[in-house]
Order: sequence, then C-alpha cells, then structure tokens
Amino acid sequence: MRNLAGYASGFRKSLGALTGAFLLFHGAMASAGIHTWDVVEVFSNADGSIQYVELLDRGTTGTETGVGSSSISSSLTSFSWTGSVIGPTNGKSFLIATAGFAALPGAPVPDVIIPAVNVPFFDTAGDTVTFAAVDSLAFGPVPINGTDSLTEPAPLATLVAGTNTPKNYAGVTGTVDASGPPSVPSGSMWMVLLTTSLLLGLGFARLRRHQHA
Repeated sequence: MRNLAGYASGFRKSLGALTGAFLLFHGAMASAGIHTWDVVEVFSNADGSIQYVELLDRGTTGTETGVGSSSISSSLTSFSWTGSVIGPTNGKSFLIATAGFAALPGAPVPDVIIPAVNVPFFDTAGDTVTFAAVDSLAFGPVPINGTDSLTEPAPLATLVAGTNTPKNYAGVTGTVDASGPPSVPSGSMWMVLLTTSLLLGLGFARLRRHQHA
C-alpha cells in the first residue's frame, strides 16, 4: 500500500510538472504569435485606388513575430502574405498599402503591398477590417479628401479623423497627399494625343472631299 501511495504521489508530481511545462510552452508560443497586434489606422482617396491599413503591436513582450506571415480581410476582399520580421516588436507598426500609395511622395515603404486584384481593399463608405482573426476595426465613412485618415488612439477608443500618419515596421513615418486627380502616365498621354490627331486628320479629309464633291 505504501508503494502504491508513493507511486500515486510521484505520478501527481510528474503530472503537475508536465502541466506547468505545457502552460509555459503554450504561453511562449502565444506570446510569439500576433495577439497583441491591433488595426489602428485606415486611409483612402476618393476612388479607393490609394489606401493603407496600419497595424500596431500594443504588447510589451517584444516577441509577437507572427505578423510577418499573416492575413487581412474586409467586407470586399481578403488576402495573405508570407515573410518574416525581426523583434522586438512591441511598439512597432506594420504598414499594408496599395501600390498607388507607395508611389506617392513622402510615403513610407509599405511592409506589404495590397495585390491589384484586391484594390480597393475596403469600402470607403464604412467597413470592418480584420487582421488574422485576432483584431478588427469597424468604422463608418472614411475621409476621402486625400489627406485625412481614421485612427484608433487606444483599444476600443472613438476613432479620430486627422492628418494621415502612416508608419512602417522600420519606424519610418510620413504624410501623403492623395487629393489630386490620378496622374496620367506619359505613354497614355502620347496615345491620347496620337488618337486625337488621327481623328482630326480624318475629319479634315472628309471635309475636303465634301467640298470637292
């Protein structure tokens, strides 16, 4: 009986040690994930071709490295990416943006470019952006003046409209102006001029034939 009692006591101690080790391991795995990253800022121009979403790690451990390979979604679309980041990550931002945003003067280099097939990424009339099923930001109409964004200053705080302040993982912050009309690429401009010239030439030729008839 004493041997059985000893075995039982030893089993309980072993089980307790294993449970503790599992909890420590699980906690370490969780802290190395993405659960402290929040969606904190959204920006768009009028037609949605220039947009960005900024994430922020509000944690303090500096081990939330899962943001490098993850996914994001809205009511319009979703996509995922693969990559890596170097910690510590606490206080870091992660910038997800369209190619149109990246081309603007003063724009920080995005950490992830939104694929063209996913542009516009969110609805400017109001949407919910969800990052990796761990955080969502629901918002109403987004400013579309090309200079203001919507920002969540703290978790569950009222969203604030103000001058855009995109920031990437490297810590580079900028301000962009997307208020102007979309620029026409030089190649397209030459094509427009050539087409116009041809149409004018055809018009003059028909007019001359009509005069000589």
